[in-house]
Amino acid sequence: MNTVTSSSLLQVRNLHKSYGSVPVLNGIDLDVQAGELVSVIGPSGSGKSTLLRCCNRMEDATRGEVRVEGHDIYAPGANLNRLRERVGMVFQAFNLYPHLDVLGNVTLALRKVKKMARDAAEHTAMEALARVGMEHKAHVRPTQLSGGQQQRVGIARSIALKPALVLFDEPTSALDPEMVGGVLQVMRELRTDGMTMVVVTHEMGFAKAASDRVVFMDGGAIVEQGSPAQVFDAPAHARTAAFIASIGSRAL
Repeated sequence: MNTVTSSSLLQVRNLHKSYGSVPVLNGIDLDVQAGELVSVIGPSGSGKSTLLRCCNRMEDATRGEVRVEGHDIYAPGANLNRLRERVGMVFQAFNLYPHLDVLGNVTLALRKVKKMARDAAEHTAMEALARVGMEHKAHVRPTQLSGGQQQRVGIARSIALKPALVLFDEPTSALDPEMVGGVLQVMRELRTDGMTMVVVTHEMGFAKAASDRVVFMDGGAIVEQGSPAQVFDAPAHARTAAFIASIGSRAL
């Protein structure tokens, strides 16, 4: 079911993760090609967010292999600064620094990770903010922004580093319903621009409409993956069909 392709931007092989004696990931194999938007769906507790966190070493896998642009991120001496530069992360809880303004939040990683001078960092940050429609809020503190605006700043912070891959961990789950659309539209525009994205989401309408591929996880394993039409309209696995039925037609 999981095709092994050496040209994949992200390669995950036999990935396991346990917390003590509790297994969370049970042998994940996944390939993501450059320019793909892959949505990862499934019930709560199925290991979706843990998978993302193991793909940028925010969590260390128990065993298995993850390669980004051909580099084994678990190899001894792996350059984690380089990894953070090449793999962006957008969190569900925004994680902005309240004592910094919007521009300061976006420039921080540019200066710390890329070692950019202040002027260059601010120029790059403003370009990223413009891409998400937030350049006019550059000198505002995060506490003065709506949840949707904060999440767009979080996306700008990630894409300012010009990563090869951006991981989105339920980016709309903390938003009021009326704010969800704006964030999803930004993500659609990034996809149009060719950004490679892996998105853990409960927004089934977005997953069906915007994804190149949908991955359904349950019990720490990939149960099924395929095109949105295959997974949502003609699932091959009974567990996938049951999940799709449980979310109801309104979610799609």
